[in-house]
Amino acid sequence: MNDDRFFERLRGDAAPLRYEPDALMLTRLTARVRERVAAQPTVESFLARWFRPLAMSLGVLALAATLGVQWYERTQQPTLEAAMSADPVEISMDGNTYTVSR
Repeated sequence: MNDDRFFERLRGDAAPLRYEPDALMLTRLTARVRERVAAQPTVESFLARWFRPLAMSLGVLALAATLGVQWYERTQQPTLEAAMSADPVEISMDGNTYTVSR
């Protein structure tokens, strides 16, 4: 099931594509990695790493809530109060007509 020659050919074909740094570049890379590992994060960077995603999440949540409220208000059937205030109600008593509206 496993073709050993295929993997050998694949390794041979990929050999020129590998990046193998020389001694000077290897020293620079290791120094840069050690510097970043040893560096203590400042308070500002610590807060920025936590606050930015939190602020973005809250912003998206607020946007979703706003859109949800707008959608709910547009698709909601008119209530009795809205229907009564839209059309005036006429009441007739003793030959007199009274109009009730807001």
